[in-house]
Amino acid sequence: MNTIKSIAAATLLAVSGLNVSAQTLLNASYDVAREFYKDYNAAFIAHYKKTTGKDVKIDQAHGGSSAQARAVNDGLDADVVTMNTTTDIDFLASKGVVAADWNKR
Repeated sequence: MNTIKSIAAATLLAVSGLNVSAQTLLNASYDVAREFYKDYNAAFIAHYKKTTGKDVKIDQAHGGSSAQARAVNDGLDADVVTMNTTTDIDFLASKGVVAADWNKR
């Protein structure tokens, strides 16, 4: 349950800076998470609407975790990254794509 709360908090933090015209998020994620996010996104969309009064659409880009990390580093404009290994997030941090202290947030 703490994992889901952490994901919800991270996702809400990621979308809190959206302006009115930016209503779509892209989550670059690993393949195995596809079914989880299918259900999670529906719950998050309802929660976001209830708490902000705004609509949000979530697009998904799925692939191997390291392939997704490389795609984000190479310019895939992801709003959220959900990888299955810390080394992929560390790679993005080393490239300045995510905060160096990502694991302390």
